[in-house]
Amino acid sequence: MKGKVALSGMAFYGYHGYYVEENKLGNHYTVDLVVETEFKQMDDNLESTLNYENLYKSTEEVMKKPLKLLETLAFHIGKKILTENKSALKVLVRVNKQQPPIGALCKKAYVELELDREDIF
Repeated sequence: MKGKVALSGMAFYGYHGYYVEENKLGNHYTVDLVVETEFKQMDDNLESTLNYENLYKSTEEVMKKPLKLLETLAFHIGKKILTENKSALKVLVRVNKQQPPIGALCKKAYVELELDREDIF
């Protein structure tokens, strides 16, 4: 049976952005993941599902490497999740950037990207 494992509101501080100032000053980000998987066994073993801790660590590794675009961040996170978790069928990634530098008051900007295995392999 298919199901989903999700993490919402993972918080990071990163140096992503198109402008030089963003790369120097950094910003607050949150990431949401929804990973579709096949639950083949319901035996109450962690090995039978996706481990939340591993999903977080994979996301954290990508967030540590400065990139210019939220779209690129979302793609690299999704690709890493699918590559490292063979039971992951599809992943929805949302990267939220707090108070983006747009010259006006804006709580956040975000990019949402859905990837499945055919998109990366």
